[in-house]
Amino acid sequence: MVRREDTQISLADALIYQRVKPNNVLIQIDAHVDWEPLRRKMENQYRTGGPGRPGYPVVTMFKVLILQNLYNLSDPAAEEAITDRISFRKFLGLNLDQPVPDYSTIHRFRDRIAPIVDDLFAMMTQQMESKNLILKKGTLIDASIIESSARPPLPGVKTSSDQGATWTKKNQCYYYGYRAHLGLDQSSELIRRAEFTPANINDARLFKKMVSGDEDAVYADRAYFGYERSDWLKEQGIADYIMAQVTVDKRPQKDDIKAFNRAAERVRKSVEHVFGTLKRHYSLARCRYYTLLRNRCHYLMMCICYNLKRQNRLLQAV
Repeated sequence: MVRREDTQISLADALIYQRVKPNNVLIQIDAHVDWEPLRRKMENQYRTGGPGRPGYPVVTMFKVLILQNLYNLSDPAAEEAITDRISFRKFLGLNLDQPVPDYSTIHRFRDRIAPIVDDLFAMMTQQMESKNLILKKGTLIDASIIESSARPPLPGVKTSSDQGATWTKKNQCYYYGYRAHLGLDQSSELIRRAEFTPANINDARLFKKMVSGDEDAVYADRAYFGYERSDWLKEQGIADYIMAQVTVDKRPQKDDIKAFNRAAERVRKSVEHVFGTLKRHYSLARCRYYTLLRNRCHYLMMCICYNLKRQNRLLQAV
């Protein structure tokens, strides 16, 4: 059973908040997001009545996941940090005398919203679009291999504690894990599309899903090259800047193709910086969980948090 937020704070809390240095990142995130549509969406995953003790408000729990990803916290570490840090309590709307969600509650909530995390990501992105932060001049598409947290089995053997992970080969090396896909807005560098698949799913199979359909152009590396995708972009009225491969019938235009690829790469490479940020600061270099559903939810929450911090910077520059 779910309960609604109690936004009233005590006099003691108000006095303490005045003396504590504010966390500007969290304050800006809280101010820039309309939590109400997210609350309605998440509450549909719960009963609104019945026996049992009321749980924590869904927005509070969703903010816990945001804190986890922003500060790279495990479930037990998140419980400890919320207990200890006043700025976290203020962001969550918890008074000093209120108990904090324990690690098992955080774990269960993440599993609860995993089936609707796509909708939550889309709703967040739509709010940023309504602020005219997404300019739609172009979409940068790329994918990256993410290794499983489980010990990899022998090549070709499927027995593993992580049943969602698969083997793939890249640059003569074998990897066991998943593949993260991105569709990035060219000008704002906000993530518009995101997907998480087993590693054996080829980059190009997710190409159409990474295209929003309202952008002027699409930039991608050679892994996405193909006449089928180029023809599809032409049908959509979207400029094609997929880096080309030199095929037999195009050898006479080899120099022109190289010049085209250099021009496309100058724009496309920005998506590599985003993957670098996700891997360095959000610990995407290796999966945290064992199943595809949980790792996918974790990845989309990372993308939400990346967009929230990016939104703060963009709005400050306005």
